Amino acid sequence: MLTFYDGDDLTAKVLGQYGGSKSRFKLYTSTADVTIQFQSDPATNVYGYGNGFIIHFFEVARNDTCPELPEISNGWKSTSHPELVQGTVVTYQCYPGYQVVGAELLMCQWDLTWSGDLPSCERVVSCPDPGKVDHSRRVLSGSHFTVASTIQYICNKGFILSGNSLLTCFNRGSSGPKWNQKLPKCLPETFEPCSHPGTPTYGIPSSNKLHFQAGENLYYSCLIGHQLLGEPVLHCVPGHPSHWSGLPPVCKAHPAASDQHSLDVSTAYLRMEGAQVAFAVFIPIVVLLVLVMGIYLYFSKVQRKPPHLSLSSNLPYKNITGESTFDNSVYETTETREYEVSI
Repeated sequence: MLTFYDGDDLTAKVLGQYGGSKSRFKLYTSTADVTIQFQSDPATNVYGYGNGFIIHFFEVARNDTCPELPEISNGWKSTSHPELVQGTVVTYQCYPGYQVVGAELLMCQWDLTWSGDLPSCERVVSCPDPGKVDHSRRVLSGSHFTVASTIQYICNKGFILSGNSLLTCFNRGSSGPKWNQKLPKCLPETFEPCSHPGTPTYGIPSSNKLHFQAGENLYYSCLIGHQLLGEPVLHCVPGHPSHWSGLPPVCKAHPAASDQHSLDVSTAYLRMEGAQVAFAVFIPIVVLLVLVMGIYLYFSKVQRKPPHLSLSSNLPYKNITGESTFDNSVYETTETREYEVSI
């Protein structure tokens, strides 16, 4: 085995290992020193005694540059460094009306070879792809951008075109085909805001701000005891000008609540009317009872007084004898009637 080290000892990087019959090979070292190690199997007198390696080498002139690159037809080249050392970049460009076919940039590598093959300049027969525009789609007149072909750019919804939407490929003579317009742009479209649509009676909007941006929603609800009629959500539709998706809803009193209210009113009215009737009947009865009680109390008071007439009528009896009293019937009758009147 034959081993090559990129340095002056066996700890350096291994450049390669070779064994058997390899007639010729090439190695590149990073420094001026190289270490070569020979390794052979143990030999005896029977077989292989005296055999080994034979190396033939020669020294060549030092070279640390890449080979010179030729010029190309209908174009020119430029280098990044005066000498073609490692890392030097050569750029190829073409004259107007021609385009580079192949790699435009070639770099000198660590092994002093170029990174690619030599390019060429060919006549331009079509326009280059202008590219795509953000937030848009494009419509092509054909699969290739040849002379007279067109590209139309259409912006997505919510975006407005800035520039020309149609590009045409035409021939400008020696400069080759070009697009007649620059690439347009699709900018966000701006819309006028929607004014507040208003608040219905007994209604509650989700917001009371004066203006709403395009795309915003406004929600409606009703007070307790009322039913919402219409769309509960309004959407601000973008436009010029922007407008609401519909009219505000209406809040109507709930039928059950209305009936209950009517029932309450009727009950209150009936109660009031009953109270009025009660007062109309009760007051005369009370007055009548008061009068009757007054008369009754009056006569009761009169009855409790002592019988003054009976006492005065008894005075004559003191002068009358018992015999004349029972014998004179006429007087007795008269006195009896007077007594009754006194009572």
